[in-house]
Amino acid sequence: MSAKGNTVAAMVLFCVGSTGAFSAPQESDSGRSTSKLSGDAKLGFIFSKTESTSMSVNSGATLKYDEAQRKQQLSFATYYSHQSDDDGTNKYRIIYDIKHSVTDDMFWFSNAKYEHDQFATYRHQALIVAGLGKTLIDDETSKLEMGSGPGFRYSKRQSYDKTRPNESQDDVIANAFVNGNTQLTAAMNVGGGLRVDYGDSNTTTTANAFLKNKLAEKLALVLDTEYIYNSQVAAGKSHDEIYSTLSLNYAF
Repeated sequence: MSAKGNTVAAMVLFCVGSTGAFSAPQESDSGRSTSKLSGDAKLGFIFSKTESTSMSVNSGATLKYDEAQRKQQLSFATYYSHQSDDDGTNKYRIIYDIKHSVTDDMFWFSNAKYEHDQFATYRHQALIVAGLGKTLIDDETSKLEMGSGPGFRYSKRQSYDKTRPNESQDDVIANAFVNGNTQLTAAMNVGGGLRVDYGDSNTTTTANAFLKNKLAEKLALVLDTEYIYNSQVAAGKSHDEIYSTLSLNYAF
C-alpha cells in the first residue's frame, strides 16, 4: 500500500477503531453501574443544494459516553439524493470527538473526521485535530464554548475531475470552532455552531443550526441545517453546499 494509502487507512482506523475508547460500564464501590452511555438514531428528509437542488432521505446515529471529566461522542450520518452520474448528493460522514475537562471552564479536545462524497470536489477527506477550548457560558439553560488547535488533513479529488483527477493533498491545518445551545422550554432546544479548518490547499468553513422539539420521552422532531464553504473546488463545482434535514430522533 502507498504512503498516502497508509495515511488514509490510519486515520479511518483511528476514527472508527477509537470506539474502543467507549469504556465498558464501571461499577462503584456499592456495586451500582456508573456508566453514562447514551445515544440516538434519526431518519428523515433532506433538502440539499450543491450543483443542483434535490430532496430525499437522510439517516444518522450518535453514541455518547460521559464520565466525570471526559466526554466522548461517535456520530455517523448519510446524505443521499441521487440525480445523475455526476450530480446530486451521495455522501456519508463519521466523526469521533473527545473532550477532557482541565478546569471548570477549560478543556482540551480532539476529533477525527472521515467523509466520503460521490459527487463533490473531494471524494475522500480525513482529518484529525486537537487543541484547547474554553467554556464561556454554562448555566441551567445555556451553554457556549469555543476552541482552537492544529491538525492534519488528507484529501483526494474525484477520478473524473477535469483539471486534477485523483490528486491527493496532505495539509497541516489550523482549526477553530464555537458551539452553543439554549433550552427555550422544557421541550424545545435550539443551538448552532461555526467551524473553520484552514489549510494551504483548501479552507473549509462549516456553519450549522438546529431546533429540537421533544415529542415524547424518547422521541423528538429535529430541524437542522448545515452550510459548507470550500475555498478551493474543482472546475465547474460550487463553493457552497447546503443540507437541511427534518428528522425524527429516537433516544436510547
